[in-house]
Amino acid sequence: MITTKQLIGTAALGLATIVTSTSAFAQAIEESESSGLIGKRYAGVDFLMKDFRDLSDNGYGGALVFNQPVSDVVDLTGNLGYTQVDSQTTDITRTALEVGAIFYTEKDGYKPFMSASLGYGWDKFDFPAPASSDNDEGFLFSIGVGAEVPLTDKTAAMGAISYRDGVDSATEDSWGLELGLNHWVTDTVALKGSFYIVEDDSVTFRVGARLAF
Repeated sequence: MITTKQLIGTAALGLATIVTSTSAFAQAIEESESSGLIGKRYAGVDFLMKDFRDLSDNGYGGALVFNQPVSDVVDLTGNLGYTQVDSQTTDITRTALEVGAIFYTEKDGYKPFMSASLGYGWDKFDFPAPASSDNDEGFLFSIGVGAEVPLTDKTAAMGAISYRDGVDSATEDSWGLELGLNHWVTDTVALKGSFYIVEDDSVTFRVGARLAF
């Protein structure tokens, strides 16, 4: 039986091969007219549902996202997210602010990329009476590698492998696989959907919109 960790490891090897086989990231490239989201300035909003494999309870939340190209091969990113889990034993809320960068190259519309982000998270745990609530906060970071692939002149797919961990926070180290799809309904508005698998822990489904400007 192929486990989630084996699947993620195999996908990571494949994505890393794609990235290393392309030209160096420092090489200047012309601005892309591809159907993806990388290399475009936009703001957006996501809604998410987090399905925990070992729990009957789900998490819900949302995020505000931002992307700003600063060169032909680098985008700066921002993400402000909120998640809430209402379980039978503990209610958990998390707010996290992250900033990062995407380093990419392009060949025939295909965009292999590497990503990195640093953020800070605030967690609150509410326990049933008579226990009191508890708070936790700390830094978190992630690194990843992936590729964005055009499917049509308005639609693109992406896949990425990432590693996340926290410092003095409730975030535990984990490997994740993300697969997504975006479609431009107009020249400035795109819809995006994705799911993110975290080893044997959870699956997060996200749907949202992006406004290019």
